[in-house]
Amino acid sequence: MQKYLTADQFKLYQLIWQRFMASQMSPAVFDTTTVDFDIATKGRQCLFRATGSVIKFQGFLALYREAREEGDSKALEDEQALPFLEMGEKVPVKAITPTQHFTEPPPRFSEASLVKELERLGIGRPSTYASIISVLAERRYVALEQRRFFPSELGETVEKVMVKKFPDLFDVHFTAKMELELDKIADGDANWIEVLGEEWSKIKKNLHDDDLPQLIGEAYDLSALATERCPECGGKLVAKGGFFGPFVACENHPKVCKYTRPIKGEKKPAELTKYMCQECGEPMVIRHGRSGDFLGCSKFPKCRGTRSMPTGVKCPKDGGEIAERRSKKRGKAFYGCENYPNCDFVVWDKPVAEVCPECGYVGAEAKSNKTRGTFRKCLKCTNEWDVASPGRSRRSG
Repeated sequence: MQKYLTADQFKLYQLIWQRFMASQMSPAVFDTTTVDFDIATKGRQCLFRATGSVIKFQGFLALYREAREEGDSKALEDEQALPFLEMGEKVPVKAITPTQHFTEPPPRFSEASLVKELERLGIGRPSTYASIISVLAERRYVALEQRRFFPSELGETVEKVMVKKFPDLFDVHFTAKMELELDKIADGDANWIEVLGEEWSKIKKNLHDDDLPQLIGEAYDLSALATERCPECGGKLVAKGGFFGPFVACENHPKVCKYTRPIKGEKKPAELTKYMCQECGEPMVIRHGRSGDFLGCSKFPKCRGTRSMPTGVKCPKDGGEIAERRSKKRGKAFYGCENYPNCDFVVWDKPVAEVCPECGYVGAEAKSNKTRGTFRKCLKCTNEWDVASPGRSRRSG
């Protein structure tokens, strides 16, 4: 089989085959041991505990072991084995090293850990997991950075308003229950009209009293509107909903007065940059869109030239500027050379203008993980070094 496949194709085939065969094999069996050490230190008796496990029967582990992401709890097969000890046996203490640990929040979801959570909660099916994740990114509820999901401002606003307004509808147990109901409908064990009628009767209780200004007020601080007046006609200012989201308008809008402004206050003046528009050659300004900042032509709307926000770091391949981009399907942020498609250089982590201590190149990926913390990776020679901080020396490797 391998001679008909490329190396990557064979690896994928091997992974699928091993995973399938492992699912048909017996589970592994472990002996888990806990040893308590009663040790006198600094005039006090202290209890120290060590745990370990030993594989008694490999089972499916003989063929397949799941990779684990950083931040996941240890599996039994990853536990270190302890030596055989008798009750009351004296064990020599070589050293006691005190370390301090702080409670940390759980790591943010990655695509893999989010799928595991959906499986645990009974939400979705293997055939729908990809579409669920795509919707979160396409609608800008989250941003995928360094392979982790971070809630966007829109996502936080939706959660703040909609979860409060429809607590039952946005409860994970409701979604899991609906999955079961849909399965029953598909199997002919439930009538779809009755199921929808029952659920609609619950939802419409929260719909008849909808108050749009109240909903907007729950998402944004509108307390200042009570004392503000329209600068054009002196009328009261009220919050309204529009196609592009909520905004503030004069109470006489649109028949008598045309005054409107964004919900967060007057628009900031456009910031002029050194970059020139590729369409007409005029200076470009920093504009703000739903997906973040970007560069737009200062002559808009006469010229509609735009480009991604540059990072100030040069491409190590052809010297072009590296700019932020987002994938079309999942909205995942990445960084690529502005000379694409003539240059295919891309990286996933944001480039920063820092000097590599190995080759002297100005440009590195800003990377971080739970084990190592924040560090840099040179865009040219891939050398890595830690970020210097108070009480910590810089190490390159």
